[in-house]
Amino acid sequence: SNLVEQALKKAKFVIVQDISTNADTVKFADLVLPAAAWAEKEGTMTNSERRVSYLNKVVDAPGEALPDSEILLKFAKKMGFDNGFSYKSKAEIYNEHAQLTKGTNIDVSGLNYERLKKEGSMQWPVPDTDSKGTERVFTDYKFYTSNGRAKIFGIQAKNDSEEVSPVYPLILTTGRIRDQWHTMTKTGKVQKLNQHIDKPFLEINPKDASSRNIADNEVIEVFNERGSVRVTAKHSDAIKQGVVFLPMHWGEILNNSFGRANNLTSNRLDPISKQPEFKFSAVQVKKHIKEKHKIIVVGAGAAAYRFISDYRELNKQDEIQVFCKEQYPFYNRVMLPDYVSGKQEWERLVKIQEQELKELNIGMHTGISVESINRDRKEIIDSNKNTHSYDQLVLATGSRSFVPRDVPRDLKGVFTMRSRGDADGLLDHIGDNAHVVIVGGGLLGLELAASLREMDIKVTVIQRISRLMERQLDETGSELLGEEIEDRGIDVIYNDEVKGIVGKKKLDHLQLASGRMISCDAVVYAIGIIPNIEMAMNTDIEYNRGINVNDYFQTSDPNIYAIGEIAEHKSKLYGITAAAEEQASLLVRYLNGDLCSYYTGSLLMSIFKMEGLNLCSIGEIEVVVGDPNYQEIIYLDKAKRYYKKCIVYQDRLVGAILIGDKSEFIEFKELIQKKTELSDKRLQLLLSANTNREPMIGDTVCSCNNVGDGNIKKLIEEGIEEVEEICSLSGAGQGCGSCKPEVKAILKKVLQAKESVLA
Repeated sequence: SNLVEQALKKAKFVIVQDISTNADTVKFADLVLPAAAWAEKEGTMTNSERRVSYLNKVVDAPGEALPDSEILLKFAKKMGFDNGFSYKSKAEIYNEHAQLTKGTNIDVSGLNYERLKKEGSMQWPVPDTDSKGTERVFTDYKFYTSNGRAKIFGIQAKNDSEEVSPVYPLILTTGRIRDQWHTMTKTGKVQKLNQHIDKPFLEINPKDASSRNIADNEVIEVFNERGSVRVTAKHSDAIKQGVVFLPMHWGEILNNSFGRANNLTSNRLDPISKQPEFKFSAVQVKKHIKEKHKIIVVGAGAAAYRFISDYRELNKQDEIQVFCKEQYPFYNRVMLPDYVSGKQEWERLVKIQEQELKELNIGMHTGISVESINRDRKEIIDSNKNTHSYDQLVLATGSRSFVPRDVPRDLKGVFTMRSRGDADGLLDHIGDNAHVVIVGGGLLGLELAASLREMDIKVTVIQRISRLMERQLDETGSELLGEEIEDRGIDVIYNDEVKGIVGKKKLDHLQLASGRMISCDAVVYAIGIIPNIEMAMNTDIEYNRGINVNDYFQTSDPNIYAIGEIAEHKSKLYGITAAAEEQASLLVRYLNGDLCSYYTGSLLMSIFKMEGLNLCSIGEIEVVVGDPNYQEIIYLDKAKRYYKKCIVYQDRLVGAILIGDKSEFIEFKELIQKKTELSDKRLQLLLSANTNREPMIGDTVCSCNNVGDGNIKKLIEEGIEEVEEICSLSGAGQGCGSCKPEVKAILKKVLQAKESVLA
């Protein structure tokens, strides 16, 4: 592959004809000609039993794609060879090919399109129009040799391949994996096949892995004198000791050849068949060991918590220091409305205790912010004017509530809801008979409104448009939610907004754009968030709405990374916990050498947490008007406030709204994330509710999927002792993901109790 790339770079003019823009050769092309795939063109196919079949065109090729024969004809005519390429049909091209075989050992001169269409497939030779093909050759014992006799060639017992040695003691063999026969060009477009194995790996016998201290799924280096490959290890008893297997489907990943099998294979050819020696190379395998580094993490929210917890599972050597401007690090901000209502005690919101941070060897700097970054010296200066060096700097500073500039923030009674300080301040301010106005009819505002109503506090929501949760729900969903909210005693004012806040030392009343005056004790702004990207703005790191990052979350400074609500990936910001945690996990793997794990974006989803109401939305919520590739599948019972809507695009589920019952949430989320082709499953989309799911046992752990601590403990008692497996089986952590630390804490507590009993 390296030799071919060098040749293509030197070539004066490169033309690439392919069905995929992901083909490795496309980047060398001066001209790309989009080709039709096998189902998009007519022609013939000859298989290994010598059977010639006619293939109909099944579907039209997309865009400007053409069959390869048409491409060659057009290209020849552009070059001035009209006379030699004046075919009027595909049949004429095949007829010329058939006549060229006349008198040869593979004579198909008796075949044409009409015969194949009418009589079906035939096995060559078919030397004339009366021939029905040849089922078996050599039945007369006459062979294609000068004297007509068979020749028996002696096979050398010696293996002429390169020999293994103490330096390179393992035999590397390469080949295909089950679901990628077409080398990820044709089959790479089928998502069901991509889900089988989505990245390169090295299959290795457990004994060979153990002798090298290589754990399953650990990053490894495979190398010889020709080059190296960095992939993850896959333990397998199916491969014998002394042999390792590397699939050949992956070329360059993110413009890097770290997973390419041809880095290791030789350029030797069999002298007779000219078959390349891809099946035998001497290699060595070792665990990838990174240099010891010092990592500074700025922020202590969902992304930072997932980063430090995942990092310590892979790497206990690197130094990690965390800076948090709040006094309370690593708590579940999603559950702040429940903390306000008293439904959740503060301890239930805390993701990790101080003692656990010490056990993980994490240096914590609470109540201390980072004031500036010196990129040249790789240092930060904190709010106490102390300087700290770093090898890698991870920015996870989250976001703050958007508040209009003319709002007097120092006036008593004006709040936002992004921190424990905000929650405590609101609780200290309001009394038993208070009236709280919430500006914004989005997810946070409505969840807070519901929590305050549980405290018998009067609540009014002001929404500047005619719908609630307009980014997460369509018009029907918003209407049903509005009815539910008002039935719970929450007043909603639509198509209006706050124009003025009246009060001297404390809030007295609000003046709305409509002229209406509302007397209240507190107002909470929940109308959006602003990413905290000031550090990037002051450090000349590239930014837009957020800090620009690549697929490995690297900023324009290669030693500085950004994750969570501040990370802008391919012009998108993801302001949800699940995305922040996904980004953190991928960054951890990358920093520990896994180049195959990179970010492709997150699925946007919203889950409304309110007692007695099941509501969620995933992905797209509306069809694109005028696009025939979009369809809606809807079930609606307005009287029962039961609404299910699926958005399908080109046989894939791309969005869903579930109100009244969200039992399909996990299934739909997986279908959308994996971009799975629906096929016949489309007919069962709204009939597949999982009625066999176990009801919630004990106190709520996961409100997204109604999982209690009793469900978690039951699985642990049954022998399930891995957090991810517990989450997968119970449904906990499969929504917003914010409850995973609690699942981990329950697991730890139960296992400790078991150990003490045994002791």
